[in-house]
Amino acid sequence: MSVDTTEAVSISRLRVPELDQLPPKLREQIDSITAQLGYTPNWIRAFALGGAHTARFNEYLLPLLDPNQGLLPYADRELLATVTSAENGCSYCRLNHAGSLGHALGDRKLGTRIAIDYREVRELTPRQRTLSAFAAKLAVHPGEVTDEDIESLRDLGLTDEAIYEAVQIVAVFAAANRFSIFLQVTPDDQFFS
Repeated sequence: MSVDTTEAVSISRLRVPELDQLPPKLREQIDSITAQLGYTPNWIRAFALGGAHTARFNEYLLPLLDPNQGLLPYADRELLATVTSAENGCSYCRLNHAGSLGHALGDRKLGTRIAIDYREVRELTPRQRTLSAFAAKLAVHPGEVTDEDIESLRDLGLTDEAIYEAVQIVAVFAAANRFSIFLQVTPDDQFFS
């Protein structure tokens, strides 16, 4: 299977490689995501230029939002990814995770509102508000995270391991945001249907 070069050029500022040019591990990841979603997302096609480095990045990234893995509930993990993407101004990731968060919460409208600005969503639970504020601060001003911020997560019942998982999610999505913003990855048509 190869990527249509005409279309591929329009999804990224840089060249989008043909699938047959990619390392086997990355091709397997792309095939798996395509099978899961029913389409190949533009982010993975654009990021594929990194070859083996992208495959390693994906090995770290993808399990963090696997609904069947993790210490934190899936909805919490999607919330962290969505707020991080919103704070970083990544339109692709914000749109992508707005839909995923809406699905995880069982309320697509709520997921979209959180992706626009969680601060304007009155009906957030105290847990959601605390996690959102933590993600927002860590994503943009990591040096300003205080011991009180960590205590607020412990007050939610998070163990140190779960707090570290939250940090991993924010950090890896902040990195993905920077890749997407730099590449100007075009949002998938599926985000708008």
